[in-house]
Amino acid sequence: ARRLAPRVREAAASLGAAGVERRLVSRLRGAGVRLGVAGPRNRPVAGWSSLTPTEARVAELVGRGTPGPEIATRLAISPRTVQTHVSNALRKLGLSTRVELAALANRPDEDR
Repeated sequence: ARRLAPRVREAAASLGAAGVERRLVSRLRGAGVRLGVAGPRNRPVAGWSSLTPTEARVAELVGRGTPGPEIATRLAISPRTVQTHVSNALRKLGLSTRVELAALANRPDEDR
């Protein structure tokens, strides 16, 4: 599936069948097949640099006091996805609360 899926995605995209492509990716993900980059990641596993770009953006918005629903609207993601990004950031940073996350997000970059 991993080998053939890129060809199916390309065919769907060339036909303008974005829905087919999304369903393919979703169903494969449900079966445990990821179509993204394979192999080990180069991102650290802890600390600010371990955050994905979206997790870092969510953390910065939390640091500004932006409520979850507003973060969701600004980033065009669901409120539940915002919660997931906050949870992932807390875990990676070894923090327990959004208040701690906000405090860290407000520190200068070199102090994170």
